[in-house]
Amino acid sequence: MKWGMAFGFAKRNLHANRLLEIPFVLSIGIMFLLFNIMVSLLSNQYVLTRHADLPSVIQFGVVIIAIFTFIFVMYANGFLIKRRNKEFALYGILGLEKKHIRKILFIEYFALFICTLMIGVIGGYIFGKVTFIALNYLMKDTAGSLMDFPFNMMACISTAILSFILFVIILIRNNIKIYLATPVQLLGNQHRGEGEPKNRYLFLLLGFILLGAGYAIALTIQGILSSLIYFFSAALLVLLGTYLLYISFSIFILKLQRSNEKYYYKPTHFLSVSGLLYRMKANAVSLASVSILSTGVLITLSATAAIYSTVQKTVDNVMPREYLLSSDEIVTTENKNEIEHILYTAANQGLEVSNGIEDDYVSYGYMTSATRVGNELKALKSDQAQKPYFMIVSDLASYNKRTHQQIALKDNEILMCANQKNLLDLDEVKIGDITYRIHKVPNFIPSTYAVESYGIIAKDFTVMKKIGEVLQMKNIDTGEYYTPDITANLNWNLKSNVVDKVTYFATQSTYAKEHSFDFETREETIKKAYELNGGFLFLGVLIGIIFIVGTVLITYYKQINEGYEDREKFQIMKKVGLPDQLIHQTSNSQVLWLFLAPLAVATLHSLVASKIVSQLLGLFAVNSYMEYAQMLIAVIGIFFIVYFVIFRLTSRAYYRIVH
Repeated sequence: MKWGMAFGFAKRNLHANRLLEIPFVLSIGIMFLLFNIMVSLLSNQYVLTRHADLPSVIQFGVVIIAIFTFIFVMYANGFLIKRRNKEFALYGILGLEKKHIRKILFIEYFALFICTLMIGVIGGYIFGKVTFIALNYLMKDTAGSLMDFPFNMMACISTAILSFILFVIILIRNNIKIYLATPVQLLGNQHRGEGEPKNRYLFLLLGFILLGAGYAIALTIQGILSSLIYFFSAALLVLLGTYLLYISFSIFILKLQRSNEKYYYKPTHFLSVSGLLYRMKANAVSLASVSILSTGVLITLSATAAIYSTVQKTVDNVMPREYLLSSDEIVTTENKNEIEHILYTAANQGLEVSNGIEDDYVSYGYMTSATRVGNELKALKSDQAQKPYFMIVSDLASYNKRTHQQIALKDNEILMCANQKNLLDLDEVKIGDITYRIHKVPNFIPSTYAVESYGIIAKDFTVMKKIGEVLQMKNIDTGEYYTPDITANLNWNLKSNVVDKVTYFATQSTYAKEHSFDFETREETIKKAYELNGGFLFLGVLIGIIFIVGTVLITYYKQINEGYEDREKFQIMKKVGLPDQLIHQTSNSQVLWLFLAPLAVATLHSLVASKIVSQLLGLFAVNSYMEYAQMLIAVIGIFFIVYFVIFRLTSRAYYRIVH
């Protein structure tokens, strides 16, 4: 066969199969578009110079997109080839050799991948500008403009390479399938579903065990570190359990209904149960995939939105005032006043007036670690299997100034807080030989501390030292234990219009560097927080889009497949005299059930996972379950609407084929 004739065949095939191939081009084109945008951002000079921490987040996004693009291409190609098995069989019967079929397929897929590449490159450049502005908005950077996102040739080449690799893989895979199959096998493969598992009772039992184990882990695990260790195990168990139950439990329930003769042998029940039974055998894996992808959308978007929403609270904990100056000098009762004087002298550098600062206070404290045994806190021994807790110990005077209160404590009393509510389940705590009565206060631990942490406010230096002598730290170099040193930091605000803040910042930065101080500003802390959390939100939205593309792709092809199969069944029903109303009623009930099943499963998975996910978010300063729960409920509500729109649009293709 000459190339001209093969081109003619390919052109007719592309037109005839446009219902299948247009979604393929659009979905894979969107994936290439996202890949192009991410690679462009990765090498964008504005991003590299203004947001140095962002490229590491974007690199992760590039890998995720490449992996899911491969998965989606393989899935979509498998569906396309399966729907065309009859066509390939007829080619063989009419005398075309397999090399001719491979030549036709080469032209078709070459055209398809050129279209997807054009969407990826051109669309990536256009939507990349919008994405660039949106990303800067998330990071509170208003200086970026469209001119800072030029056309990126490296991104174009990278997208073309990815497209070429996938094109070659698909050609090899399709050629092997055609080479190994006979025309008779191809005809049989056209209508072969995924089939009912032979060991469905084993799968049913195993599915419940795996799902139950995954749920148990998600609901019972306590603590951030434990959640981090067991989260992926729980997710894998739930994923496997979901697939096994879809291919076994759904069929088991439908067969149970079929065995109930009084229920089954009614017109509506007979048609709906038999139809659903056939559909579940053929599409169980597809429905399970939609459920898993939908769960991914809900968890990813709600988690990243929760992270982004806590930026201001994080900064308030880390920087209670506008400026912070820290000294490494060890503070004692004897040199306390001298160190305070040094810190205030530093803070007044660059000010022409002597009283230019306000709302100031010096905080004294140290950080250490401990382990908890019942109501007792002990030193953490590295040679023993103990759960670690991070400890922040500070003085009462600075706490009162920070919070504008006048709290008084006795020697055997302390103020205590924790960054996880379940940690504060005690009214008194023993440290060494002393039992302290606890007065619980709102959490003041910086939100950047990811591990389980306690905050202790002691009456004075004497009590602080007693606690430190018990909760000693280990020197990594010598292996010896030592009492943590008390250090000081000055927190303050500037009075209005006393100095230009840019000049003051430059003066303070220079002075701090010359005198070995650590100088931080609230503005810089906010910028870094929005840069990191804005990047995570951007990545979360990106992954959410990927999952939605996968959901649309699987749902659409599932509807198309069912449409072609139901058209033949509906024609038979009409011939035997069933009224159109009953046929449509049965079809609608089946479609509705298949619409609700993945949505219900995804919602259930997300709600069960909410506890372990909220604990994991402690790594990103989200320490309240309700903060995450509110975001999850909002995302579920929005996704209900999006999923409904997706299903309505894909159902149109189904009804168009059937009717």
